[in-house]
Amino acid sequence: LLCARPGLVFALDPADGGTLWRHPVEEAVRSAPPVVSGGLVQPEVGLLGPLEALDPATGEPEWQEEMPAYDGLRTVGDMLLLTRADGTVTGVDSASGRTEWAHRIPGLSVPYFTSFAGERHPAAYTTSPGADGKRTRVTAVDPASGDVRWDAELAGALTPVGASGGSVFLVAEGAAYGDVVAVVRYTPATGATRRVTLPIPVAQASASAGVRGDTVYLMGAGGSLVAVDMAAGKQAWRLETGVSRGSKPVSDGRHVYVTAPDGRLLGVDARRGKLLGQTRPRLGAESDTVPASLPTPVLAGGHVYAGAPDGTVFGVSGRDPGAW
Repeated sequence: LLCARPGLVFALDPADGGTLWRHPVEEAVRSAPPVVSGGLVQPEVGLLGPLEALDPATGEPEWQEEMPAYDGLRTVGDMLLLTRADGTVTGVDSASGRTEWAHRIPGLSVPYFTSFAGERHPAAYTTSPGADGKRTRVTAVDPASGDVRWDAELAGALTPVGASGGSVFLVAEGAAYGDVVAVVRYTPATGATRRVTLPIPVAQASASAGVRGDTVYLMGAGGSLVAVDMAAGKQAWRLETGVSRGSKPVSDGRHVYVTAPDGRLLGVDARRGKLLGQTRPRLGAESDTVPASLPTPVLAGGHVYAGAPDGTVFGVSGRDPGAW
């Protein structure tokens, strides 16, 4: 179980929470969890200094490379993509630290990428507004070469939030920044687009959305947790959790999990949208501060792992949230 805190990356044994190893890193302005790419742990802790990759078993560095100054960093499959201020993108092999390619992406000025775990053929996605402000250009880039796989212009102000089954899922924002008014599924192989308009917009949910199969889960800043069934073409359910600024939702198919700023982990029935259980609050000494973002719960081996403001990392069984 890979974790990070200011100045430190560490691994915990998921069975008992014991510390397996610790590795100091430079503190960074931004906060991003470590990921495994190319079989190694990529700390991804900042945009300054050298890149490095760690042995997942020991935490010892496997490689370290100095890189030119870059403004964007994203792990996509087995590659690290670095974006410079002049628009040049550099593709670095995660396993070796070797630069595989470096060039500008045709038609893109300064692309900043997003990516999604679990894709059979991982892609780096970037968006740019259309000339009329009413459409969004969505581009998928091959991380291994930097070539454009596909490029589409879709209606609305869109943000990609997930990929599944050969389709990309995006949320459409309304007049208020971050408020989601619709969910869009785009299938590049056929060019088919499906748009589901929400009965009521979800406040500031564009950065807190998760995808499981054909269902998109939205967590609004005011506590609204919404499931949108893209196969059925409708909103499946809406639950008012009372959680202000919860984490990105994640689902195992039976339950949906979100964390709250007070350290609670909530378990919701994925089919009916009913709250089944929640853990106790875990507030720390700085409980009067509001975190900029909350870590997404991690699902593994039938368990759910989450972090809390008091600095703890905890794991519970995902079998029955009502027993928490």
